[in-house]
Amino acid sequence: MNGFLKVQTVTSRAELPVSGATVTVSTLRPGQGRVLLSLQRTDESGMTELVTIPTPELSNSLTPDQPQGWTDVQIGASHPNFDGVLIRNVQIFPGVTTLQELILVPRGGLPTDLGETEDVTIPSQGL
Repeated sequence: MNGFLKVQTVTSRAELPVSGATVTVSTLRPGQGRVLLSLQRTDESGMTELVTIPTPELSNSLTPDQPQGWTDVQIGASHPNFDGVLIRNVQIFPGVTTLQELILVPRGGLPTDLGETEDVTIPSQGL
C-alpha cells in the first residue's frame, strides 16, 4: 500500500511561496538506516511534485492493537536566502495524500551568515 506527500515551502505568516528550495524526504528502515525517498526543488508555487511513500496495510490503522499503521518520514528544506527547517515524524497513512507546509524564515545579516536550521519533532499519535 502507498501514501502520498506533497510539500509546500512558504515564508512568514503571509505564506508567500518559496521557489527553488531543496526538499528532502527520508525514512528509517530496519537494517538499512535512513533511506532517501525524494530530493526535489520547489516550483514557482513553492510546491514539490507528489511523492509516493510505501506504507503499512490500511488495516493497521483501524485498531489500536495492530502494529504502527503509518510510515514516519523526515522532511528537510533549505534555500540560500532562508534558514533551513527539518520536520521529523511526519506520519504518512495508506491511501492518503498529506500536504506538509514548511515555513522558511528569511536570513538576516551579511551574505556570509550561515543561518540556522529549525528542528521540529512531531509526537506520535495514539490510535
